[in-house]
Amino acid sequence: MTFDVERTMSNYRDTRNLKTRISIYDYRTPRIDPTDLAAELMPADPHLVLDVGCGSGRYVQRLRRDHPEAVVVGIDAAPGMLAEVEPPIMVADAQAIPYPDASADAVLAMHMLYHVPDIAKAVAEFRRVLKPGGTLLVSTNVDTDKGAYFALMKRAFTKVLGPDAPPVDSVNVLFNSANAPGYLEAEFDSVESFEDHGTVAVPEPGPLLAFIDSTRSFFDIDDTAFDAIMAAIGEELDTHFAMHDHFEYNKGLIIYRCR
Repeated sequence: MTFDVERTMSNYRDTRNLKTRISIYDYRTPRIDPTDLAAELMPADPHLVLDVGCGSGRYVQRLRRDHPEAVVVGIDAAPGMLAEVEPPIMVADAQAIPYPDASADAVLAMHMLYHVPDIAKAVAEFRRVLKPGGTLLVSTNVDTDKGAYFALMKRAFTKVLGPDAPPVDSVNVLFNSANAPGYLEAEFDSVESFEDHGTVAVPEPGPLLAFIDSTRSFFDIDDTAFDAIMAAIGEELDTHFAMHDHFEYNKGLIIYRCR
């Protein structure tokens, strides 16, 4: 799979696309707040925590509340993502974190490593900045996630673009539960996994269409073609909802604790 930094940065020029994608999980059962699980896996009394790829700051906010004596730094490569995060914050690349060796008690990398061009280099950076015995928390997608969603996307892409349409799950396969352990075990002695599985059941087309449209800039497809793809998806969803109350797909959460 190829990686395009410019398209990724365009998608994260501000928080809107990310918040749209997060909102789809209001329809997930059982409901789960991933910040709760991350909070449970944190070391007891950290002094310095780096949330790398912190996005709009959900984990930063939670950890500052749980550990008021700690310095929790929000780090993101996209400046627009940090607009809503209270300082201390830093614009920085996960592959070159501007902190000294062995300086942090904990590092978080939550649902972000599939956006990093060199995943192994980023994981090595996490190891470098952690103190001996420090904790890395990494979350990503389960490799079997979103089967019905990706099938819907593939049908629409193929209908509009033909058999040479680009893969619809390229981000998902770059770093997921199938290959994540290999990256993490290369740098850490202990890698534990914690999973929670559920189902997203969307009751009408709007939220799903908004979710898909929020991924537009990840694909090397012009707006006219992507508009046609959105129209094809809308037609298929209208047919689906004429016969079903919900559009459902599986969605798991996996967090790795590395030490």
